[in-house]
Amino acid sequence: MEEIKEAYRNGRVILDTTLQSDMCTRIDEMNGHQGDNGRVVKFVMIGQYGKPYNMTGKTLDLVGVDSAGKTKITGNTMTMINPSLGTLDFTIPGVFYQKVGDYDRAYFRIKDNNNQVVSTINVIFSTIQGVGYLTQGDSQIYDGYVDNNMARIEQKVADFTKDIAGMLDGTTNAAKIARESLNAVLNSIQANQVATKSGNNVFTGQNTFHGNTQIDHLNGNALQPAYDYANNLVNAAKASLTDNESGKRYDYKVWGVNGTQAKSDAHCQLIKFNKYVGYCYIEGNFVFPPMKNYEQREVINVEKAAMNGGVWAFPLLTAQSDGNVLYFHYNQGDSGRIWMNHQSSDLKYEKQSDPEFIQIGWFCSWR
Repeated sequence: MEEIKEAYRNGRVILDTTLQSDMCTRIDEMNGHQGDNGRVVKFVMIGQYGKPYNMTGKTLDLVGVDSAGKTKITGNTMTMINPSLGTLDFTIPGVFYQKVGDYDRAYFRIKDNNNQVVSTINVIFSTIQGVGYLTQGDSQIYDGYVDNNMARIEQKVADFTKDIAGMLDGTTNAAKIARESLNAVLNSIQANQVATKSGNNVFTGQNTFHGNTQIDHLNGNALQPAYDYANNLVNAAKASLTDNESGKRYDYKVWGVNGTQAKSDAHCQLIKFNKYVGYCYIEGNFVFPPMKNYEQREVINVEKAAMNGGVWAFPLLTAQSDGNVLYFHYNQGDSGRIWMNHQSSDLKYEKQSDPEFIQIGWFCSWR
């Protein structure tokens, strides 16, 4: 199999989805010492003609056979940075660095949202002798998907147990009445005071039933604690959706950087849904500086408070010219900084400024 050396774009290792099946890339960034755990490698996925490979709705995992012949599968351990640009951070579990030597066979798998493999990329990397490494035994077979599924199952069991405990706490009075009724029935049976199957029976004492009990119609005061518990949950959910922050609007300053000009109509506003959730957006005319195709550049700044708790910025109804597309993104949190990726089939945008009316926004959340 022909081996090629790793290449970089904007400081990230390139994973080429168009690489032929008889070729593999040696990636030194993936090399780790024996005992390493959680090594993070920064990747950028590329497709046809070197353009970014869109990872929206896709996952990435690593499969390999180490020098001891043991199969390792990471599971989906990637952290997506920008799906449309194919940028992501990939974490390699420590079990991949147990046996010293080159991986005999290793490849990345790209899967779609139906868990179907749509592309594979052959890679080579090595485990290096670690200084003072205390091994826990021989290299082991590892499948990250099994560990992840077990963790999810354990969490579901814990959540289910917690919910059951909460429901039982809300129906303590009903359970107490049922226990007392069972003791009364046992006493009646011992004294030959039992009800007939087809008769109309009135139980005036305390009655207790063991085993499975089927009741077609049920009413009485014993059900009231359960009704009250359910009503309290519904009322609490309704109250959480609105508070004194609902509908409030806050304005923030917005300006251009690195050659970008913000026109007088450019503004930034936060709309509060409630004190926990809000939506912030930027709207107006900007003049962006000349940019090369696929170049990323910081172009807009806003007050940090506008991004507090925000998630990825995304374009709204942006009016853009034919063959000229603008992608905006920023780091999660309150950086106050917005980057743009200028993609165009017209070379004129590499030489002249580009006036655009834009609308971009992001959701914010507070605890």
